[in-house]
Amino acid sequence: MEIKQSLRLPKRITDSLRVLIKVVEAVHKSSDLKEIYNTALDLVVDLEKVDMAAIYIVDDASNTAVLQAQRNFPPEYVAKASVIPYPAGITWKVINSGQPLNIDDMHKVKEIGPAGKEAGFHGIMGVPVLVEGRATGVIWLARYEEERFTRREVELLTTIGNQISIAIARAKQTRELEERNENLSILSAIVEKVHGSADLRLIFETFLDMIGGLKIVDIMSLYLVEGEGDSREAVLRIHRGLPEEYIKRAGRISYPHGVTWKVISSGEPVYYQDLSAEPSPLGPAGSALGPRVVLSLPLKHRGQTIGVIHFTSMEKRAFEKYELDILHSIGNQMGIAVSKAKMFEEAGDRAKELERLYHDLKTTQDQLIQNEKLASLGQLVSSIAHEINNPLTPILGYSQMLIAAPETEADKRQKFIEVIHNSADKVRKIVENLLSFARKDKPRREYVDINEIIRSAVEFRQYQLELENIKVVMDLDAGLPRTMADSTQIDQVFTNLILNACHAINGTCGAGGTITIKTGKGMRDDIEAVVSDTGSGIREEVIRRIFDPFFTTKPPGVGTGLGLSVSYGIMKEHDGDISVESEPGKGASFTVRLPVHDYRDYLLADESPAQVRDEARTERKGRTVLVVDDEELVTMLIGGILEGEGYDADFVSNGQAALSSIKSGDYSLIVCDIKMPQMNGKEFYARVKEMNEGLAGKMLFMTGDPSTETLDFIAGTGNRYIAKPFKIDEFKEALRAVEAS
Repeated sequence: MEIKQSLRLPKRITDSLRVLIKVVEAVHKSSDLKEIYNTALDLVVDLEKVDMAAIYIVDDASNTAVLQAQRNFPPEYVAKASVIPYPAGITWKVINSGQPLNIDDMHKVKEIGPAGKEAGFHGIMGVPVLVEGRATGVIWLARYEEERFTRREVELLTTIGNQISIAIARAKQTRELEERNENLSILSAIVEKVHGSADLRLIFETFLDMIGGLKIVDIMSLYLVEGEGDSREAVLRIHRGLPEEYIKRAGRISYPHGVTWKVISSGEPVYYQDLSAEPSPLGPAGSALGPRVVLSLPLKHRGQTIGVIHFTSMEKRAFEKYELDILHSIGNQMGIAVSKAKMFEEAGDRAKELERLYHDLKTTQDQLIQNEKLASLGQLVSSIAHEINNPLTPILGYSQMLIAAPETEADKRQKFIEVIHNSADKVRKIVENLLSFARKDKPRREYVDINEIIRSAVEFRQYQLELENIKVVMDLDAGLPRTMADSTQIDQVFTNLILNACHAINGTCGAGGTITIKTGKGMRDDIEAVVSDTGSGIREEVIRRIFDPFFTTKPPGVGTGLGLSVSYGIMKEHDGDISVESEPGKGASFTVRLPVHDYRDYLLADESPAQVRDEARTERKGRTVLVVDDEELVTMLIGGILEGEGYDADFVSNGQAALSSIKSGDYSLIVCDIKMPQMNGKEFYARVKEMNEGLAGKMLFMTGDPSTETLDFIAGTGNRYIAKPFKIDEFKEALRAVEAS
């Protein structure tokens, strides 16, 4: 008998290895848990003396162990024990202990219920399924004989259990990644859709459509404040998943009752998890819903909390960290959208302009998403919105003042108009710089005073600096030479450095500090500017990566990690340099170096004198320009410019109409938009080239979509183009260039 057993041993080892190898193959071949469970059990029951097998996995929502797959268990057992509530039986004993359980005869164990004892087996073994160190299930093996599993069998089955654990972990990671991508797609869609309208009703409808695909919440509700003082009410404006009974009881919540008013009054988020315990912090209507998790976020407008958005799960015990990040981002975006709609209600005549601005922001955001980390989306939009909201404030304020008081004195009216114009131009430059950053355009040079740019950057942040008790000391060399540079981009560099210094000082102790800015001639006869702070300094390992895109040491929501990277790119475009020196505990110094270029180096060799242009203006009388654009306001502006320059002009709204005009008219120039209905600018150009190649060469393109595809098309024609929005002088200059070509 002993000889016979010894002869069988190699085959058992071989069978064990075969089963183990196939289980490993199944784990790494599929991410479908059902397929993995079934394959593993099919292989396990092929082992000698393994007559039955089953896998139970914990369902956190119901706190039960649920049968996922089984082999050879009688139907009666499956009917009675497919779901095992906590903490009944030996299944939960294995889960709670996280240790294997090996029993020679289950009929001798008191914890085993009737279903188990009636199943017809004796020897059983339970192997815990461990995921990230936590038992999330059990693999049960059973045999008809009254016999414990051997040490070798225990080792093999434990190894198989570990492989199944790996499969579960992988599947969970895959599922979470898919959910994250899906949720991020929903977040991106929400950002795109809700910021595309200034109509609060339409924003709410769009948000409800988008939020329907968010699987991490079961109920969403949004309240806005109505009324004044102690008579205020929080009114339910939109919801998804609320029962009618709740709406009747809590559709309007009087001040100061419930969690809703707790969030509105404090202006801070509230997060409740595992609400199954008593007593509930929710009000009667909320408690009656029976939620497990509630996240409530404030909605703010101009610093005041104007509402609250609640996210509720009926099954989860708590939201995962990434789920909280998604919900916070959605809440922030809805807050911005509602606040924006409020501003549009106050200045309806500005609605179309603001929508275009948000569309430009979204276009730039999409470009960044395609090329950089998707996780930076929320922070990036927040930072850009902050920069644009500053100049938008005087635009809205002064335009409202002009609307409210049309008889304003002439000098005040002129001042208001100048402020609106300057602020709008600043918004245009911000959007232009974002698009330029995405396309890596060359900077636009002008003769600038670096000292003046620094003073302007400091003045722009002066109020915030004073609030944070930060003193700025400027030691600017009065004899510093001027140079050719893009003033907006250089201003962005110094603004980024000042912001960076503020964050460094605030991160040290929060008690204020000093920023020192010094300019002078460098050792290479270049312009040198040094921005120093009294912050905590920069570690050596951080310095090595400080100019990398999206690298930041700031906490989430404070920075995007783009400021210094953008500054580095700007300096390289200017043939300059930016560097940093620092010692931990002794602050940091950023040095900016710019070459000195004379403005005469940038004059065009073929530039015509002013008097020649004046003569040309006289000669233009009687010459006709065909303007092709579907935006009436744009054609009105161009018509005024052309009239002032001495041209006659015809206006059509699409390419098809323009072709008819060319057949019946005589045109010297064509000004054409790229995107138009019926026939776009690209197709129109091709048709004109077939009809009159010379006239096709006299086309000036306009576009509000400077995408790579559009710019590649224009470059292929060899024609000039001008980007919307444009300045009048820029349009005139482009027109002269086309006329002279």
